[in-house]
Amino acid sequence: MRRVFGMMFVLALAGCGGGSGMQEAECLTADWRAVGYEDGAQGYGPQQLTVRRKACAEYGVAPDFNAYMAGREEGLLYYCRPQNGYNVGNSGYRYSGQCPPHMEPAFVAAHADGFGLYQRRARMQNIGKRLSYSRQRSQELEYELADRTMAMATPVTGLTAADMAARAIELKQLAQEKVEIEQAIQQLEIDYSAAQYDYEAYRDQISGRYSG
Repeated sequence: MRRVFGMMFVLALAGCGGGSGMQEAECLTADWRAVGYEDGAQGYGPQQLTVRRKACAEYGVAPDFNAYMAGREEGLLYYCRPQNGYNVGNSGYRYSGQCPPHMEPAFVAAHADGFGLYQRRARMQNIGKRLSYSRQRSQELEYELADRTMAMATPVTGLTAADMAARAIELKQLAQEKVEIEQAIQQLEIDYSAAQYDYEAYRDQISGRYSG
């Protein structure tokens, strides 16, 4: 089993896209039941066998279909636990219908809980990023307005009336942008507080159902 879980770690790093992850030596020495278990435990669909078949065909090796599928069914028993459904959803991954019928309802319910938390966290983080950017831009505008105001008050030889008018227009535009971004910051602060409350309330609501 040490080899099984070691390969599971490698597959986890590969992400949900799946990749065959098999080189010539692995194809030649594969325990196809163990490979199937690993794929099932990662939640890969049966099409993953096609990916592995193509990878190993280059080396003249064909997977043992029956052994692979038997291992995959065992691996799905690990993957389709409610706790894992919650973890998968909370990581932002969607469910693609691979669990056996007797395990699917509990998995789907747990996945919905986790995905709901993921969505609320993502919304809160998105608003937080926009708020951070707006605050930074507000500070930049403050410095720029101070510089432009000082420049307007400092006599410069050779400036025409048109040049002065253009400077005044730019200063007015910056001041208007500053007003608008301060208004946006106020709304974003309200939105962030609401999103944070929603996230924390939802998290507390489901916290007793899962260990992490």
